[in-house]
Amino acid sequence: MEHYGQVMELKGQDKAIVKVRPSLSCSNCGRCGGFFGDPEKDRDRLVEVYNPIGAARGAFVRLEAKNAEMLLAAFLLYLLPLLALLAGLFAGRSLALARGLADSADMWGLGVGLILMLLTFFMLRLQEKRLAKGKRFKAIIAAVVSEEEIPEHARLPAPAE
Repeated sequence: MEHYGQVMELKGQDKAIVKVRPSLSCSNCGRCGGFFGDPEKDRDRLVEVYNPIGAARGAFVRLEAKNAEMLLAAFLLYLLPLLALLAGLFAGRSLALARGLADSADMWGLGVGLILMLLTFFMLRLQEKRLAKGKRFKAIIAAVVSEEEIPEHARLPAPAE
């Protein structure tokens, strides 16, 4: 996945804070607030990225993130909790039927499914800081580009004077 942005701040020798406009592929994700608030008002994001090429402050850059890492992140955030919910639904219902609670087997399944899904979200939240410190899910500055090379949909608005 490619993103374009502008280096706003340098952090140490190998990290930078880059102002980016989310690409079209992530516009409906909601992870960065796309579902809440005015999307035009809050479109640009500041992200910490790795800067192995030593891009300078103010430079326009192309960011890259590995597709495999993006798919893994999507699996962890969306599919893993869904699988936990489904496993809990079936396990809770089976447990209720085995204990002779046929009247409320569906409610037991729903309760166990929701508990497993919430536990999965909680475990992911606990791991978030550890994952954020690592290099695995961070974008990398791949190249310094000119402003003309940035696609129209990814361009940052001109600063207000």
